[in-house]
Amino acid sequence: MKSVDTLVEDIYHLVSNPQGFSPENVRSFGESLATRLSYRLSEDRQSGELRASNIGKPCNRQLWYDVHCHDEREPLPPAARLKFLFGDILEELLLFLGKEAGHDVRHEQAEVTINGVKGHIDGIIDGRLVDCKSASTYAFEKFREHRLASDDPFGYIDQLGFYLDGANDRLVDKDVGSFLAIDKTLGNITLDTYAKPNKNYAIVVEQKKEMLAQPEPPERAFQDQPFQKSGNKKLGVACSYCPFKFKCWPGLRVFQYANKPVFLTHVAREPKVSEVTNNQETEVA
Repeated sequence: MKSVDTLVEDIYHLVSNPQGFSPENVRSFGESLATRLSYRLSEDRQSGELRASNIGKPCNRQLWYDVHCHDEREPLPPAARLKFLFGDILEELLLFLGKEAGHDVRHEQAEVTINGVKGHIDGIIDGRLVDCKSASTYAFEKFREHRLASDDPFGYIDQLGFYLDGANDRLVDKDVGSFLAIDKTLGNITLDTYAKPNKNYAIVVEQKKEMLAQPEPPERAFQDQPFQKSGNKKLGVACSYCPFKFKCWPGLRVFQYANKPVFLTHVAREPKVSEVTNNQETEVA
């Protein structure tokens, strides 16, 4: 049995030395792609709910809005929906290549539940929980440089911890989990491993449920930030990606800088760039 620690090396070797693929693995890969495509392009998420994928989001206010004000979410632009689909395809590709490289890949998309909250793991490879991630070249460096412990705006570490608790009886490595990340622009792959957070996720789930039961949303988790030397203030990264930013920050204005929008909460000096007025269709680069 191979070790998950040689997974990236073995995938690179496989890709560099083409060979015939297992018909069973090819069939399973095709079925998984079809399922992912069908889900992603028909997904509407009419009702918000607590899930493994959002349990670690650092802003409880966003989670409260998602459950109580779900119909006020910004609609997902077509380009973003396709971008997420590309990510799904790459993540399935990683699992397929892991199998073909001789690793033991099991429990793909298996459901795990903690106190009624559900999630789906990507898989268990050589006895270790592995969560696949596709990332831009910039975001990929967080995985390659092992920086999520100090810079995790989307709550990936807590998502991994939830999965470790929920899938504990299926694991050989019970106290660590890994992210298998791929740079969707350059094709680089890395395995980034973390110890299980020192948390009981059954308790975390109950705390989240208690917060969601409150009649009013909690305070913002993040403050706006100074922008350049103009006296203007903008949203940070986490808030920029939030689908409730216009609800959370009334009067928010959007200006197009270079290849990405900047969300200004306070305008002391009018920017000399175009203002975007169809805010509900603005996608963060």
